[in-house]
Amino acid sequence: MWMHNGNIGGWKYVKRRLVSSIGDQWFLGVQGSTDSEWAFALFLDSMDKMGHNPSIEPGDGGFGHTILRKAVLKTIQRINDLIEGIPEEFKSEADCDTRSLLNFAVADGHSVVCSRYVSSKTDEAASLYFSSGTNWKRHSLPGNYKMERRDKGADIVLVASEPLTFERDNWVRVPTNSTLTIHKQTVLVHPIIDQYYNPNPSFERSSGYAESKGLVSNEPEPTASSPAVESLMLDIRKESAAQEIAKELSGSGM
Repeated sequence: MWMHNGNIGGWKYVKRRLVSSIGDQWFLGVQGSTDSEWAFALFLDSMDKMGHNPSIEPGDGGFGHTILRKAVLKTIQRINDLIEGIPEEFKSEADCDTRSLLNFAVADGHSVVCSRYVSSKTDEAASLYFSSGTNWKRHSLPGNYKMERRDKGADIVLVASEPLTFERDNWVRVPTNSTLTIHKQTVLVHPIIDQYYNPNPSFERSSGYAESKGLVSNEPEPTASSPAVESLMLDIRKESAAQEIAKELSGSGM
């Protein structure tokens, strides 16, 4: 399963080179012309080049959430590289907005990996939320549901562009430029550390670009007083610090 909510920046200026970079097997599978379809083909090609053929049954455990996440990150990197390659004379054109909104979701039947991403240091990404609990129950109001939590377990995890229930506190907003991984009802959030990463958790991005695309929820940011949000943000900061240290050690040759 594949989903893309957003757009590839400077699409008409990168499409030809993106198509040329994809292997024949994945090129021939594309039936339309949208950037979302070609992004999926690029993802399949990235998996293939990583040594994992998407057309082969992966086995009882699927491809593995780590492989799926790495392929999503590689797809984002390749899109950014293609946009960087747009000639300067075209980047100045009025219709050449190079910002990409790349909210991807991919599943192999065992794991789900989602991204909330924008190729900008100052703009907000399209909105993305998740909620977890033990029971997805019909609400007393017709056509409405709610997430129940009978214990600390997470038998059910829902991911959506906007909260789907009246209980807004049950929904956690995925941080901009992060991946969300769901494996065996465990939720993991990892920052995407690249040229658009900002390690400052209090930095406020502008939602204007995503709003112009109709891709930002009107819901307010979850409050830090929520234990679930506090725990999530602590894990994210720990992960960010660990990845920064790893990059420094790698650069120093240690």
